[in-house]
Amino acid sequence: MVKGFQGDDPKYLKVTACAKHFAVHSGPEQLRHVFDAKISDYDLWDTYLPAFRDLIVDAKVASVMCAYNAYAGQPCCGSDKLMNEILYDKWKFTGYVTSDCDGINDFWQNHKTDPDAATAAANAVLHGTDLECATGKLFTYNSLLESVQRKLITEQQLDVSVKRLYKIRFQLGMFDPTERVKYAQIPMSVVESAPTRPMPCKWRTNRWCS
Repeated sequence: MVKGFQGDDPKYLKVTACAKHFAVHSGPEQLRHVFDAKISDYDLWDTYLPAFRDLIVDAKVASVMCAYNAYAGQPCCGSDKLMNEILYDKWKFTGYVTSDCDGINDFWQNHKTDPDAATAAANAVLHGTDLECATGKLFTYNSLLESVQRKLITEQQLDVSVKRLYKIRFQLGMFDPTERVKYAQIPMSVVESAPTRPMPCKWRTNRWCS
């Protein structure tokens, strides 16, 4: 599925597939903004991580979305183990990471692991969360200038995320002439056209099979 989304061009991506929610996205759904998942290492590696490993290491997925909940006392988007140790160091992930919408706000508003927005923003970026998805008026990453001014993060450390995000934009052909990017030639009439739709589920005719 990832390879189908992203295409087979050696230079350009068709779209960026996203693996989510990384990781240990479990527990009561209504508590996901405050829930701290405490599980065994066996469950982590045997239950929650195998699918992500296949997507990241084998399928080369371009994007990962970190989870709202905390894992072992740290928000997943700011987790030493999940982000630094596993995603980047062990699996050598080279794409970009985005939060789920308003997930970085949870650092300082719900999980209470960070005292304020500037600290939360720096914490997330330092753990490799390159992009904040936010809704409404509250963008925690708007505090990154304050984070730099308070020496919570350096401009050079911010540049790591900036480079990842621009690399993806280059791979999507966003800065090249349209005629050079074969995926830019796909007309809108192809989107949701009959040949591209999945097979209808026999057991429920109003739903598509995944």
